[in-house]
Amino acid sequence: MAKSGELRVLHVASEVVPFVKTGGLADVAGALPKALCQQRGIEARVCLPGYRHALRVAENLGLRWLPGHLVIEAGGVDHHIGVGEVVHDGLCTYLLACDELFGRDGCYGPTPSSDYEDNARRFSVFAKAALALPRFLQWIPHIIHAHDWQAGLVPALLERGWCHDLPATRSVFTIHNIAYQGTFWHWDMKLTGLPWAMFNPLQVEHFSKLNFLKAGIVAAQRVTTVSRRYAEEIQTEDYGWGLEGVIAGHAHKLSGITNGIDADIWDPAHDPHLPAHFDAQDLSGKAVCKAELQRELGLPIEAKTALVGVVSRLVEQKGIDLVLAGVDPYILAGRMQLVVLGAGDPAIEAALRRLQGRHPTRVCFWHGYNEGLAHRIEAGCDLFLMPSRFEPCGLNQMYSLRYGTLPLVRYTGGLADTVTDVCSGEGNGFTFGPADLGHFSAVLDRALGLYQHFPEDWRRAQLRAMKEDHSWQVVARSYAALYRSLTWV
Repeated sequence: MAKSGELRVLHVASEVVPFVKTGGLADVAGALPKALCQQRGIEARVCLPGYRHALRVAENLGLRWLPGHLVIEAGGVDHHIGVGEVVHDGLCTYLLACDELFGRDGCYGPTPSSDYEDNARRFSVFAKAALALPRFLQWIPHIIHAHDWQAGLVPALLERGWCHDLPATRSVFTIHNIAYQGTFWHWDMKLTGLPWAMFNPLQVEHFSKLNFLKAGIVAAQRVTTVSRRYAEEIQTEDYGWGLEGVIAGHAHKLSGITNGIDADIWDPAHDPHLPAHFDAQDLSGKAVCKAELQRELGLPIEAKTALVGVVSRLVEQKGIDLVLAGVDPYILAGRMQLVVLGAGDPAIEAALRRLQGRHPTRVCFWHGYNEGLAHRIEAGCDLFLMPSRFEPCGLNQMYSLRYGTLPLVRYTGGLADTVTDVCSGEGNGFTFGPADLGHFSAVLDRALGLYQHFPEDWRRAQLRAMKEDHSWQVVARSYAALYRSLTWV
């Protein structure tokens, strides 16, 4: 039971660390509720679909099935939802299991680049089940915080009174990446539980399709994005992905709160993935991490050569094509080594393999994702590249700052909010503007030059970066203030 006077918040997300992850949404949905629980007077919980992989992870963390089940109707079909509960790191998480909808290997599709044909049904049922969950638990939240298009129907159903047990519950909706909107043909309206009257340009219809993201934006009491600058950018044609007019029309309830990082997991002084530890007072361990990373990846151990890292989904958005087109001269000149960890577009993967083939002793491409290696890249590299064409927030640049690895980023979204160019005299990294080869090459040349010729200036920039606080505890205070502005608690 919740304590009297405690603000209760239920987060609804399609992926949550440590149960399942395909992108940054999972990091936020796992870390923000945990940080909120550490704030005085707040009880936060989270729910997600019971995917096959998520249930396997949950079983290892003490999953217990609650008695009874939910029955959720969608398009005349009843779906029986089992409710599993896990308490991990002080956070209570609920997995909503339905084998015919979520008992699959993928979250959104059989491959990262394809979608399941019944996603409208799957996430309509998920949204309804999330709203039915509080009555099932006898735990009524003051705030339901829905994340991204997969939970976009939650604010809309709540506003329409779909669940009579939540008459005073308010909704917050967070846009993590406006490029992914959850668009479906109009006949899927019958699955949503919303009346057909809402299929209009002012509510859930967008260019003749049902748009789950738009539903959340229009219906929620407050809309947030994952950085301040991204909240401004998505009101423009260049970044709004067709929804810029909708966003501008609801700008009165829009705000940007830059994401944080889990400072316990990403801590160079105690990181279990590292061969040596370090902090801002003693950077000697970072040199050890660099040498051991070079050894692990089969690169020559060269302390004076800049080791440059990339950990990313390999898609056009991330600007990896700029890296591929721009690094050859600096590698040939012996000014840098490059390590890339990631997977994605087969064409980009093939280009990275060709780059490694041309420079086998200077470039290492690790296909896939490896959590331990990601930590060692952040710790062992000197420079970290994020030349994204757009980036709602980004987390790796904040990991890099904490590990004294200066980020080189394009000035956009959350990258612009967290990285300041060293040319200002008080900066913590390197930034560039237009996403073209000329601007990227110029800033890369400038960064390598500072590393090679001005080591004391580089060291001062490292220390400034490492002293910044981008922890979730700071971010949670902003969200707590937002929640309290909507409630009487």
